[in-house]
Amino acid sequence: MNALTSLGLILLLALLAGHLVKFVRVPEVTGYILAGVVLGPSVLGWVSRENLTALEILSEVALGLMLFSIGTVFELDRLRRTGRQFLVVTLVESALAGTIVTVGMLGFGQPWQVAFLLGAVAIATAPASTLMVIRETDSSGPLTEILLGIIAINNIFCIVAYSLVASAIDLTASLGSGNLFHSIYTSFFPLVWQLVGSVALGYIVGVVLSLWSSQVKETGEMLILMAGSILFCVGAARMMDLSTLIASMAVGATMVNLSTGSHRLFETLSGTDPPFYAIFFVLAGADLDLTLVRALGWLGVVYVLGRALGKFVGARVAARHLRLPPAVQNYLGFALLAQAGLAVGLTISIERRFVDYAPVVSAIVLAAVAIYEMFGPISARYALIQSGEARLGASMPEDAGTDSSLLEPPTVT
Repeated sequence: MNALTSLGLILLLALLAGHLVKFVRVPEVTGYILAGVVLGPSVLGWVSRENLTALEILSEVALGLMLFSIGTVFELDRLRRTGRQFLVVTLVESALAGTIVTVGMLGFGQPWQVAFLLGAVAIATAPASTLMVIRETDSSGPLTEILLGIIAINNIFCIVAYSLVASAIDLTASLGSGNLFHSIYTSFFPLVWQLVGSVALGYIVGVVLSLWSSQVKETGEMLILMAGSILFCVGAARMMDLSTLIASMAVGATMVNLSTGSHRLFETLSGTDPPFYAIFFVLAGADLDLTLVRALGWLGVVYVLGRALGKFVGARVAARHLRLPPAVQNYLGFALLAQAGLAVGLTISIERRFVDYAPVVSAIVLAAVAIYEMFGPISARYALIQSGEARLGASMPEDAGTDSSLLEPPTVT
C-alpha cells in the first residue's frame, strides 16, 4: 500500500475509531492509537514501516502544532500567578519518578549508566495525548491549569536530566584522555546548545510570526503564515540538532506574550488541526511494537511501576505542600502517566550515542511506552472527570475533538 492510500485509510479509520470509543467511554486519542495498532505492522500490516517513514513529516508537523499551543502556558500573567506551582509540582514528581526508577535498576544489578539513563527517561510525560484528552473533555479548572503547566515544563526537565546524565557518562569515559577541559566541553556543550539554541530559535520565529501576523487579516493567509512558521521552526531545529519540542513551545510562548492578536491565531489553529492530530496518534499507534510488551521482564516491571509510583506520590506530596485544591491533590497523578514521543526520541539518541547500554534501555522504554500510551489517556480522562472539571455534556457532540478551549487556557477562579 502506497503512502497516499495509507494516509487516506488512516484518516477514515481514525474518524471511525473516534466514534466507536465513545460507546465504551474512553478518550478519542486512545481510539486513534488502537486504530494505528490494528493498521500497523503489529497486527494487519496495512501501514508498513516504509509508510511510517514516509509519513513521519506529518507527525512532526502535528507535534509542532500541539507544542505551539502548549506554549501559551508561558504567558507572563499566568506565570506570575501560578508559575511557582508549576515549577514545584513538576520538580517533585519528576525527581521522584526518576529517583525510584534509578534506585530500582541499581537494586537489580544494572550498571549506573543504564540506571541513570532510564531514570532520566522516566521523567518524561507525553504532552500530546494529555493535551488531546483535555481538549476532548473540554476541561477547565485548577487541575487542568496545573496539568497544562506540568506538561509544558516536565519535558524540559527531562531533556536537562538526560543531557546531564549523558554528559556525565561521556565525561567519565573520556577522563583518561588527558585533556580535562576538552572532555568537559564536549560533554556539556550539547546540553547548553539544546536549551539555549532551541529557545533562541523559537524566540526568533515567534518574533517574526508576531510582527507578520499583525499585517494579516484573512483566515487563509493566517493559516499559511502559521503553518509556514511551524514547518520552518521544526525543520530548522532538526537540521541544527536542536529540540523541536522546546523550539515549538518557545514560538507559542513568544507569540502569546508579544502579539495582542495571538488568541485569534490560536482560534484559527483550533479549526484546522484535527486531521494532523488524528494522523499523529494513528501513526504513533502503528509504530508501537506490541511484541515488546510480551517480552517485558522484571526490569520493565520496575520501570513501569516505579515511574507510576513516582508520578502519583510526587504530584500528591507537592500539591499538598502547596495547599492546592483537593481535586488536584487526589487526581493529578492519574493525569501524568502517558509517555511517548520524547521518551522514544531519547531512546533513539541513546542507541546512537551509547551503543553498549542501548539494548537494555531500548527494550524497557519502548515496551513501557506501548503500555503507557494505551492506558495513560484513559487515566487522564478519569482524573479530569473525577475532579469535576470535565464538561462532558459540551464535548459529546460530533465536533468535540476540535474544541478550542485549550488554546485559550482556563483561568483559575
